[in-house]
Amino acid sequence: MTHLDTIKNQTILLQTSNHPTPHLETELEIMERLLQQGNTIYWIICKGDFQACFHNPEHRLMHCKVCHSRVENGLKLLQTTVENHRNLYKLQYNDFLSLTDFKQQGYSPQLNFKSKDELKAHQYKTYDNGMATMSSLVSYTRDHEPDLFKYQDFIRRGLLTGAYLYEVFQLVIEKIKPDLVIIFNGRFIENRPLLRVCEHRKITYATHERGGKMKNFLFRFNSIPHSFEAIAEEIQTLWQNAGADREQIGAKFFAKRVKRIEDAWYSFTKNQNYGQLPESFKANQDKKIITIFNSSLDEYEGLSGFGPKFYTNDNDGILQICESLKAYPNIKLYLRVHPNLKGLNNTQNRFIDEKIKASNIEVIAPQDSVDSYELVQKSDIIIVFTSTVGVEAAFAGKKVVLLGRAAYESLQCAVIPKSHDELMRVLTDDAFEFPSVNPENPIKFGYWFENFGIDYQYYQASGISKGKYKGQTIKANFFLRRLKRMAKWFS
Repeated sequence: MTHLDTIKNQTILLQTSNHPTPHLETELEIMERLLQQGNTIYWIICKGDFQACFHNPEHRLMHCKVCHSRVENGLKLLQTTVENHRNLYKLQYNDFLSLTDFKQQGYSPQLNFKSKDELKAHQYKTYDNGMATMSSLVSYTRDHEPDLFKYQDFIRRGLLTGAYLYEVFQLVIEKIKPDLVIIFNGRFIENRPLLRVCEHRKITYATHERGGKMKNFLFRFNSIPHSFEAIAEEIQTLWQNAGADREQIGAKFFAKRVKRIEDAWYSFTKNQNYGQLPESFKANQDKKIITIFNSSLDEYEGLSGFGPKFYTNDNDGILQICESLKAYPNIKLYLRVHPNLKGLNNTQNRFIDEKIKASNIEVIAPQDSVDSYELVQKSDIIIVFTSTVGVEAAFAGKKVVLLGRAAYESLQCAVIPKSHDELMRVLTDDAFEFPSVNPENPIKFGYWFENFGIDYQYYQASGISKGKYKGQTIKANFFLRRLKRMAKWFS
C-alpha cells in the first residue's frame, strides 16, 4: 500500500497545469485511484486563463486550445471508464473570478526591476510572486540571468498571472473547503500560488512529478519535489524497508548510468565515447588531477537555498578556485561543462568562454565526446556543486568535494567545506585525509533512485514522454493540432 491508497472519503482539489505526457496521464491516474477510494474531486482546468505558463510561456492561442482540448479528452476518458466519475467535478477559473474583473480591481505589475534579486524579492500580498515568475523565466530562457528588460512582457504576464491565481484560489478554497490539494511540481507561475495559499491556510497539499523510473510517479505530501530534506527522509525510509537484495538494486543504478541507459530521464552522456580522455592527459604524469563538474545554473536559480554555500554561483566558485590554484603547478585542473548546456548562448556559457577559459583550467565543452565516467576514474579529486556525478564518483571510490546542495548531501560520501579557504586546504594539502566512506551510503542513494515513487496502474510508458492511458493515447482534437502546427510554421 502507498500513501496515495490511504486517502479516502475526502474532498480534493486538483489543479491541472502541465498537460504533456506523462503529467496529464499522471493526474488521470491519481484521480481514478482516488475516485475508487470514495473521494470527491474538483479538477480545476485552465482555459487560456494563464497568461504565462511552463508549457506555453508566450501564451500562444493555438497552444492554449490544443492543451485544453487534450485535457478535455482526458476528462472524457475518465467519465466513460470510471464507475465513480460522478464524484469528479470540473471547475474553471472564470467560475470564481475572471482575469478582466481582477484587472479592474487595480492590480498593475511592477516592471522596473533593476536586478534578478529584486524581481525574486517581489511579493504580492503574502505570495512570493517574483520568485515564481523568475523560476518560470529561467526555465523558459535557459538562462540564470535573463535580460529583464528584454523579457518585460513575460515578467508582466507572469506577475499578473500569479497575483490573479492567488486571489482565485482564495475563493476556490472558501467554496469547496478541500481536505487535500494536489498540484504539479510547485515552483512555477501557475502552481506556486495554490501551494502558498495551502501553506497560509494550513491545508494539506501534495505535489506530483516524474518518479525514479518511467513506470512510476512521485507523489509527496507538503513538499515540493526538489526538497532535499524530504529526499533525505525518503532515502532512509526506503532503505530501512527494503529487502535483502537492496544492495544489488542500489548498485544497479550506477551500472546503468555508466551504460547510458535511459529508463528515467535522458542520458546526457550517451553521445560520449567510452574511455575517451582529453589529449592533455598524456602530459599529466606526477600531477594531481582535479576535475570540476558544474551544473546548469538555470535548473535551480528559481529555487531558494539551492546554490553553493559560500560562492555566488558555480561560475564564481570555479573562477575563485582557478585563481587560488595558479600557485600550484603540480595540479592539473579540468572543468567538465554539463552536457545539458550544449548549444546554449546564455550567461553561464558566455562566462565560461570569456572568463574561465582564460584561466589555468582546461574546459571540456558540453558537446565534447570525452567520457565523463573515465574522467572520474582517472581524476584524483572530483568537485561538484549539485551534480549526481558526486555520488556516482563516491560509489566508484573517488574523493569527492561537494560545494552546494545535493540529494545525497546527508549520506556522508563527500567532503563539504565551510569556506573557500577550507576548500583550498582540502585540494592542496597532501597531508589532508579524506574521511573513509561507508560503501553502503552511496548505494542507499542508488536504491532510492531505483524505487522512489508510486507505480502506475493504468498508464504505460513507451518512452520518456510517450505512453498510453488504459491502452489509449490521449490527443487533442486533430484539426486543432493541425492548426497549431500551421501557426508554428507561419510564425
